[in-house]
Amino acid sequence: MSRRNYGTVLKLALALLLASGVARAETIERPQHVPEDAEQVTVGAPYLNMHTGPGRGYPIFHVAEHGETIWLLKRRTDWVKVTTRRDKSGWIRVAELDEIYGIDGEQVAVPLPDFSDIEQQHFHLGFSYGDFDGADSMGVNLGYRFTANLSAELRATQAVGAYSDSQTYQLAVIHQPFPRWKFSPYFMLGTGLNITSPNATIVATEDREDTAMLTGFGIKTYLSRRFALRAEVANHYLLTSRENNQEIVEWKLGFDVYL
Repeated sequence: MSRRNYGTVLKLALALLLASGVARAETIERPQHVPEDAEQVTVGAPYLNMHTGPGRGYPIFHVAEHGETIWLLKRRTDWVKVTTRRDKSGWIRVAELDEIYGIDGEQVAVPLPDFSDIEQQHFHLGFSYGDFDGADSMGVNLGYRFTANLSAELRATQAVGAYSDSQTYQLAVIHQPFPRWKFSPYFMLGTGLNITSPNATIVATEDREDTAMLTGFGIKTYLSRRFALRAEVANHYLLTSRENNQEIVEWKLGFDVYL
């Protein structure tokens, strides 16, 4: 047999072997405990360590071997929950799932969470807790995204201090220059109203209403297609009727839920 014919026969043999492997993958019966929407894949790596939870601190309790069929159930940050034919369910890091193949024989890529997971969601509702010039503050915001980089938020904050309480209501424009980064910075500019209620018991005082200008920046990280954590620092510049205006720095941590 000539060298050319030998090469042709070898290619045909490899093609038949691949086809038979795909056929076997297609005929595998889905176990009853596996959800209908779970994706079936075959392990191409020598082995995959399965942890009891989505984190390195959870122990390894099972190893999925090369050629074994598993099903992808759900993703949590950079971990994926999988199950085997023998009803072994555990978590595998996305970075280790770089050699898995679907029933068609094509390599399957599991994406990490980023902005593309939520780019179809325009509204978000957020909650936060922080420090408003020494007072405990709780905030809520309702946002709408116009483009990948630009959104607007209605923001309300309640601050409770030792000498006064305050409520702040503002409309802010949010600019996010790198929305697809895992840790994505943003900048904000806005205006609104600040209402201060002094806690005086001896001298009668009145509530003050001041125009509040807002500037600030923060950072956001996406944990899933509908959930993001955020941390920010904001500067509130109060235009008071007194001789001097007032500056208030606010630090807060919170989360957004995309609707």
